[in-house]
Amino acid sequence: MKDFTAYVEYFCSIHKQIAHTKDKKHFVRLDSQELSQSLTTVLYFPVVTLEKLTASYSDQVDSPLKTRHIEMLFLDKVPDPGDFKKIEEIQSEMERIAESFIFKTKKMKRNPAFSVLRNLRLTNVEIDYVSNIATLLWGVLLSFDLETPIMECINDNDFIN
Repeated sequence: MKDFTAYVEYFCSIHKQIAHTKDKKHFVRLDSQELSQSLTTVLYFPVVTLEKLTASYSDQVDSPLKTRHIEMLFLDKVPDPGDFKKIEEIQSEMERIAESFIFKTKKMKRNPAFSVLRNLRLTNVEIDYVSNIATLLWGVLLSFDLETPIMECINDNDFIN
């Protein structure tokens, strides 16, 4: 998943509206120790967060699959929670950016710099509107399954016998 996380950070750095840099963080991974570090780091908006990464395995006869369930938030601030027109604009814009992530990811499968994307299939893609009035954040939750084939091999060095 390190390679996939690097790809998400790359996407955030090349997307004109997100414009993530090392000095102006618009991307944070919230499922790791980066969360505790990000609490002392200033985040810029819009922000993309990598929320959840889980794995499941299916045992198909000739090609077992590792399926990762991934959740990402695309959020922006609206200072006035009563500005419903601005909230609707922000949610529509965050939806558009989340969709561009899906489409760009499919296109990047051919890029040799991101070999992690080569065999992936995005399945069960869903976008939900989210809001947090207490933090004045609105946007979308993008959830999807990322399927990759895995090799069934055992490292003999992992066992005593």
